[in-house]
Amino acid sequence: MKINSTRALIILSLSILIVIGLLLSNIINKNVQTEYSSTTKLGIPFELTDSNGNKITEKAFIGSPTALFFGFAYCPDVCPLTLHRISLLMEKLGNKQNKLNVYFITLDPERDTWKFLNEYLTTFNDRIVGITGESKKIKALAKSWGIHSKKVSSEGENYLIDHTGLIILLDKNGNFLNTIDYKDDFELSLKVIKSIL
Repeated sequence: MKINSTRALIILSLSILIVIGLLLSNIINKNVQTEYSSTTKLGIPFELTDSNGNKITEKAFIGSPTALFFGFAYCPDVCPLTLHRISLLMEKLGNKQNKLNVYFITLDPERDTWKFLNEYLTTFNDRIVGITGESKKIKALAKSWGIHSKKVSSEGENYLIDHTGLIILLDKNGNFLNTIDYKDDFELSLKVIKSIL
């Protein structure tokens, strides 16, 4: 009986911590979201490395509709929740998911090497490709897509990053179309993605 009550207390405590973390993330993200417009020119040329160790450029965003999500592998909540949501959406697309390219672009290239991203992304849909590279180039790319990011809780390597938490959707020419969020209604997000395929 004592073991069960201790276990219940631990589960309750963890649940409370997760809820507090998500509430804090929501407050933070309200301060860093970007107003996107289809008339705004977004993105810049780049040369970085994907999570397979290959060179990748802005040409990867052309030829098929694309979803971009900027985050970092050590993110405790928003990033894994968003990548999980993307994976569920891809699953619902069935064979049509092959028409959509998805990129997880790290905002933490110092820790998120291509090998680390390769391992990290195995938890999610296998069509999600990571992008990393020189910190200066990553910052420039993030800025060009209206992504805000800032290191917080900096204690050596145990830092977090506040960042814009939106999934950016592009048409087959690499132009901005729309955004979705992991907190959006699932069926609505699915409808938005289907509309660009």
